[in-house]
Amino acid sequence: MMKRKKAVEMAKVEDTRDNFRICMQGNCSTCPSYPKGKGEGLYCARAPSTSKVEKRGCNCPECPVWMDSGLSSMYYCLQGPSA
Repeated sequence: MMKRKKAVEMAKVEDTRDNFRICMQGNCSTCPSYPKGKGEGLYCARAPSTSKVEKRGCNCPECPVWMDSGLSSMYYCLQGPSA
């Protein structure tokens, strides 16, 4: 029996002002799991949240940055940046 290899996300999101602005306009800022950390967001390009995060749903798949970057994971606020 052959084992299937787990898909590895290789996309990298650029940490830019534009991406942060896009992220915060109705994506991270309205996410049910958003920890409301000061100045935090764009977790897919930056670091995981410094605040406690409770999984209550994830807006990542609705984010234009997520779509344009070809990402496939969720909860970057917990795991940190892609690639």
